[in-house]
Amino acid sequence: MTLSMRSENEQRPVELDLTLVTRYAATFISRTDLYPVQQPDGRYITLHKPLGLSLIMQHLLGQITLGAYLLDVTSTAKSICLDADTDETWQGLLTLARSLQQQNIPAYLELSRRGGHLWLFTEPLDGSFARRFGKQLLAEHQLSSVELYPKQDQLVSGPGSLVRLPLGIHRLTGRKYHFITPDGEPLAPTFREQITLLASPSRVPFGFIMSLLVKTLPSVEAPKPILERNPTSPAPGHTLSERIKARISVLDFISEYVQLDTKHTGFCPFHDDQKQSFSVNVEQNYWHCFAGCPGQTVIDFWMLWRAKYGQEGSFTATIKELRDMLF
Repeated sequence: MTLSMRSENEQRPVELDLTLVTRYAATFISRTDLYPVQQPDGRYITLHKPLGLSLIMQHLLGQITLGAYLLDVTSTAKSICLDADTDETWQGLLTLARSLQQQNIPAYLELSRRGGHLWLFTEPLDGSFARRFGKQLLAEHQLSSVELYPKQDQLVSGPGSLVRLPLGIHRLTGRKYHFITPDGEPLAPTFREQITLLASPSRVPFGFIMSLLVKTLPSVEAPKPILERNPTSPAPGHTLSERIKARISVLDFISEYVQLDTKHTGFCPFHDDQKQSFSVNVEQNYWHCFAGCPGQTVIDFWMLWRAKYGQEGSFTATIKELRDMLF
């Protein structure tokens, strides 16, 4: 099924197929059990009805304007959105985008009525981690006046904060706001090509996210030297692997990636876990999976994590990345 539409400044209709719209929706939509709709005065009301692809198609056609919640029902985010509503803060976001571009970190700039948004797409993150990542990014670039979405670490009551779903018409201005490069050029020359790029956005490398998150954690004091029976063996903290394990506790590190309860147990990320078989022993500073996933240290965990996401899971590659993340 395809629908035709005319985008702003285009003369020929643009064909939108359901596959493309489905992928676009997967980028921005976190929940489909309800949805916000923008009213003529710019405000939003929440409709407690299922959000289907037909409504998202209507949004792209300009027939309605939807909002997007950034947290799903488990308080997980797959993107953050930085919102600048003045010329000064918008210039700050442009500078941030250029800085990220120089580091090969993908960031997407969207114009808006009073400034613009900077979107950063990630692998699914706990809402608190997503916000800590965003807060640290803003702090390092001295952008305290820029709003960070999601605005909540976790959902308590209601669906949380929302932003206007991109590429729809703003009801107050009647305009459709497009995405641009840090140099101010269109992200893509046509409306359909912009949707296509946003349907498969590049995501922020997890190592970069962790490099910022670890700055918000207290360092773990290195253990005191212990007399060794073998005088030729290296002292604790002498090797890179020992320094990595002393730099941060297993609990602090793993809590960035696994949601643990008050007993420090949770679902293992390395197998299809249905019984919360993953546990961290705080006193002895190790993790364990009762289903048999191998490992105990921060290094073991990161080797498995890299392999899970298709990266080289060797010891050498892992400690090199951890060195860059933690020191």
